[in-house]
Amino acid sequence: MATQSKKRKHRRKKQSLLGSATPETAFSSDLLTPEEERELLAEFWECKCDLVRTILREFPRLRSHRPPMEPWPMAQFIRDQCTEEVLENHAVRKLHDRYVTYKHRLASANIRLAAHVAKRFRHHALSYADLLQEAVCGLMQAIDRFDVSHGTRLATYATWWIRQTLQIAVARQSHLVSLSPHHLQELGQLQQECEALAHGGKMPSAQELAKRTGSSLEHLAHLQTATRTPVSLNAVLDDDSEFKLTEAMPDVAVALEREKNERAESLRYLLDQLRPRERRVLDLRFGLTGTGSHSLRQIGHLLRISKERVRQIQNRALEKLRAKAEQAGWEATLLLE
Repeated sequence: MATQSKKRKHRRKKQSLLGSATPETAFSSDLLTPEEERELLAEFWECKCDLVRTILREFPRLRSHRPPMEPWPMAQFIRDQCTEEVLENHAVRKLHDRYVTYKHRLASANIRLAAHVAKRFRHHALSYADLLQEAVCGLMQAIDRFDVSHGTRLATYATWWIRQTLQIAVARQSHLVSLSPHHLQELGQLQQECEALAHGGKMPSAQELAKRTGSSLEHLAHLQTATRTPVSLNAVLDDDSEFKLTEAMPDVAVALEREKNERAESLRYLLDQLRPRERRVLDLRFGLTGTGSHSLRQIGHLLRISKERVRQIQNRALEKLRAKAEQAGWEATLLLE
């Protein structure tokens, strides 16, 4: 009787920690005492180990993917291998539901910590909703990685992972160019130095900033260029006019088409200076009129002359083209590309 009473008491205590929630329902965000947290983490670790062992026992084909008995590899194994087929097994389904329940209860008890750390990043371009979502992702990763044998509080361990996740999210999404957390830290230091030097009444020069931050001028310019505010092509250049930025930019397609037409016109002018037979040989050899290029042997067969005679006509025609191009001040090599 005493043993059954003790088991019922332990079951009621566990239900008070987890609540009556299932993985599909909301969890209480009540804080856990250090004793309750240690007990819940121990139950979570035991459930994780049992789940991995059960999966490997029930599905022998997955034994080649056996993870080491460490928190993070085991969490990755559960995430990757718990497919719909595996969860159809009753024993695996039962343990997986317990696993998710423990994990969500730990996350709910530390949700205030994630919100508190996310508030420190509100000065960046991301909205608070996005920051909170990234902070929760960092919290869930910390729970997966936490080792019960460390002897520290989960909140102490999770704070670093939450901050790391937020720094990566801000670096990737705050600017048009994706930046690493290291570059983001350099930008923060650069902004602090700018504000400190600006108190003197004048804007600091690039040389002063490079000296204060210990960076080279090239690296400093690279960071400032990467974080420059993008400008719309439809933006007006002057408040008093409607002249847009797109109107001041050259049209590359039009410039290429004009260059192509000028080259074709120059080529026609030079070809007109040749004899008909010479024009015919160059046309067949280089495909000037879109007929395709031919070999010397093929041209000789078409014109009923020898291969060597075709070579002589070609070389003489090219020499004439070079001479005419030099007289007109053109580059013959460009005209014959």
